[in-house]
Amino acid sequence: MTPVVPIYSSFYQRGYDQVIHDICLQNLGVVMCVDRAGIVGNDGETHQGVFDLSFFSIIPNLTIMAPKDFKELENMLEYAVTLNRPVVIRYPRGGEGKTKFDIYEPLEKQNAEIIKEGNDLSIIAIGKMVDRAVEIANILEEQEQSVEVINARFLKPIDSKTIIDSIKKTRKVITIEDNILKSGLGSAVQDIIVKENLEDITFKKYGYPDEFIKHGSVQELEKKYGLDAEGIVKDLESLQMDIGRWAKLTK
Repeated sequence: MTPVVPIYSSFYQRGYDQVIHDICLQNLGVVMCVDRAGIVGNDGETHQGVFDLSFFSIIPNLTIMAPKDFKELENMLEYAVTLNRPVVIRYPRGGEGKTKFDIYEPLEKQNAEIIKEGNDLSIIAIGKMVDRAVEIANILEEQEQSVEVINARFLKPIDSKTIIDSIKKTRKVITIEDNILKSGLGSAVQDIIVKENLEDITFKKYGYPDEFIKHGSVQELEKKYGLDAEGIVKDLESLQMDIGRWAKLTK
């Protein structure tokens, strides 16, 4: 039998030692479903699930996935029970986004998905933020910008090849995640850029800052921290005018 263990993101914090020593150190086939990942709205400050991508990412033997919608969650569950190794699948409170996806790449290769192809900007997102990335891309395309949207799907192992190919093409990249900025998707992409010595890349990551997130609705908090589509587009428009505000990564 393969144990499938659904627990809130904030409660996995209390079981961190067991995850490391009782599951990952022994490389056991346990599927850990991380519910209430990201902002949780009315559950309050103590239940904000904005740390799990970061604290899971440093544990050896662990595969980490996040679905873009319900269908991909089903696919990830079916795939996870075949791996016979520790797996995390994280998903948010609430329903699906507005985007109706028709791309569901097989998970066996542990690769990212290219949702939209473009030449001017790469948006790399994970989990529920893939819907946000598509929304942003649609707005920018109305402004005649060609935007590539990548659904990372896996934080660990991360698909370096797809990400590198996209960044080399556009030279500009942003990441979006409903997690703190430290040690999450943005940090993983930044590590790839540095490791591969990619030159003259402009880069910015969007997520939650290094602080405890107060009580509030999902919409209120995303707007406050500039993670709503309108806020990110507005920030990108200002960055286009002042490229020095980007974290410019050069060799």
